[in-house]
Amino acid sequence: MQAEGHRFDPDKLHIFFMRIILLILMSFSSIEAKLPKHTFGERPTKKYNQFWFLYQSEKKLGQDEFYIRPFYSKYHENLSAHDYKTSLYPLYYSEKTEHWSKWTFFFIFSGDTTKHDDTGADDDFVISPMFQFGKGETEKDKYFAFFPFFGKIKSKLSWSEINFFLFPIYADWRHKEFKARSLIYPVFVYGSSDIRTELRIFPFYSRKSHMAKFEHNTVLWPFIQWGKDFLDKKEPTSYSLFFPFYNLKNSMYGNMKARAYLWVPILGSVFGYGEDKRTGEVDYNFLFYFFQYGYSNSRDYRKHIIFPFYGYSHFASKQFRFITPLYINLQTDTYGLKSDLTYLVPFFIFNKRKFIKEEREDSYFKFWPIFVWQKDSEGNMNWNIISPLPIRSETFERVWDPIFSLIEYKKMINGEKRFSLLMRLYTQRSSEKEFHLYIPLLLDMSLEEESNSYQFMYGLLGYKSSKEKNTISLFWFEI
Repeated sequence: MQAEGHRFDPDKLHIFFMRIILLILMSFSSIEAKLPKHTFGERPTKKYNQFWFLYQSEKKLGQDEFYIRPFYSKYHENLSAHDYKTSLYPLYYSEKTEHWSKWTFFFIFSGDTTKHDDTGADDDFVISPMFQFGKGETEKDKYFAFFPFFGKIKSKLSWSEINFFLFPIYADWRHKEFKARSLIYPVFVYGSSDIRTELRIFPFYSRKSHMAKFEHNTVLWPFIQWGKDFLDKKEPTSYSLFFPFYNLKNSMYGNMKARAYLWVPILGSVFGYGEDKRTGEVDYNFLFYFFQYGYSNSRDYRKHIIFPFYGYSHFASKQFRFITPLYINLQTDTYGLKSDLTYLVPFFIFNKRKFIKEEREDSYFKFWPIFVWQKDSEGNMNWNIISPLPIRSETFERVWDPIFSLIEYKKMINGEKRFSLLMRLYTQRSSEKEFHLYIPLLLDMSLEEESNSYQFMYGLLGYKSSKEKNTISLFWFEI
């Protein structure tokens, strides 16, 4: 527990594990922007073409979508001027609007561009982790770094500028008036400004201070540490650590205190407890992170963990529960989003989301790798049998699922329905006014209000009828 109502847990490794698990499970979803990446809306399909699972082209008013699976895909939307492209996704993807663009190749080669109204465009290029390059109209956008040999990086890692030469032999960094230098990082560090100082002779002594914010000190790190935090708040806190015997924390007026005994970084303490009188919060832990218990009488807070068998944590609008590392449930209830997400690793996923401001909700279910189903409140619904990725990723599923799917079904808000069998060896597309059927290399059939057409072998032999005339095609020529 911390002053100003901020919660302190003597041991937070369960939160660390939860974040790692979610990062792995949701890695693909996290890279997908909120802008649309496929055709949507009530507008009818203007033009659609398909060849097996390999080729798909679709046009709606203001939208174009194109696939050569799995090698290439492209989506364009006129209203937002948004372009989204992939190649062997997630190996490569890019997207752009009139104001920004970004791309990445396997998250090793990456680039992004931002267009500013006042200073023009700035570009960043990265070959992780060695090479970084930036250019732009202003000096702060120009930099070059070839890690660990030499270089300069600007506006990264919360610093205005970072310089290094044969890192860790030499490095310096600055933000506003504060500038620090290091030799054989992290052994020797010195930095100063009018309101901030830092000195480190590792591991013998270090001191970091920021006027009216914090003071941190160490002697023979990690054995002796002490300091103060939140000096600009109503009730600052202080801490003292004598490794590994105890780690103590108190607030100035005694409203908060925390104790951890036989404490180890990351793992936590053999025994610890904390309390905050202002919020009524109490926390206990035993045997590091294996046994944890916490509650609050005045706030919506509960925590009960017997790791790795069972865990429950509820704080404000978020709930987290696990039963063994395989079952995970997360619930969010905020002003903008209500979400219920369940994983039974690696086979089962269920996610229900309600977007309050947009008055929209969707549900998603996957029993990997057999079945996936999705539905939203607008009336869109789709499912298919065989989905190879064990997590949710809209882009991955649209690119790869048709290659493996045995059955696909889709119902859209515009009334259109699509049904496919055996990796799209048979596909039909229909609405109230039209019906289309596709069998690769054999038959393309379209029955519409104004005309009907039948094509065999993509025009080797064909027939088309309309109110104006009837035509026959032979060897791709009309006769």
